[in-house]
Amino acid sequence: MSRPLCPRCTRPLNQCFCQSLSEETACMDLVILQHPTETRHPLNTARILELGIKNCSIFIGENFEDNAELLAALKGRKTYLLFPGDHAITSDEALEQGKPEVLIVLDGTWRKAKKIYFTNLWLQALPCIALKDLPASNYRIRKAPGKESLSTLEATVALLREAVNDPQAHEPLLNAFDQMINQQINAMGQSTYQKNYQRNHQKNNPPSAT
Repeated sequence: MSRPLCPRCTRPLNQCFCQSLSEETACMDLVILQHPTETRHPLNTARILELGIKNCSIFIGENFEDNAELLAALKGRKTYLLFPGDHAITSDEALEQGKPEVLIVLDGTWRKAKKIYFTNLWLQALPCIALKDLPASNYRIRKAPGKESLSTLEATVALLREAVNDPQAHEPLLNAFDQMINQQINAMGQSTYQKNYQRNHQKNNPPSAT
């Protein structure tokens, strides 16, 4: 018998994070291009962004060249891609030129995100933003390739905070994220977490010197 799910966040009812989440408006429109495999992942952080940010839209797929709805929404608007491409400029350099009207974020594993990027020529023509000062990731239960790896949610919030010069902006999003992570750790048990994830997280996020 399947577990009852929350109709809003689609998490099991005993792991629902909706009470931690209040809807806000970001300083720029967010467009998330999500790889289809990510929609099935139980720890889908783009879902938190979609629920917590009024001006956030998700488009699912790999090739968006013929997506008329998406391309029409971007036409004539100052659009940047949050992606550390070869010709990316740092976030502070980009923001000195004024806030984007639209920020595009790729959602998927690093390999899947690169596939979306190289499949869509129009994406490669956009100016890319790379975060200058990467915060430590709290994505403790998903194995990441390196310390520079952030979840879609964490990277987006980091850029939004820099854009409004407020290190506490959109805190409810990260609260919901932390709640989801803690619930998942409790569900799997501490022994499983320590065996499979904790060492990798500590390696990628060493404690700061005091």
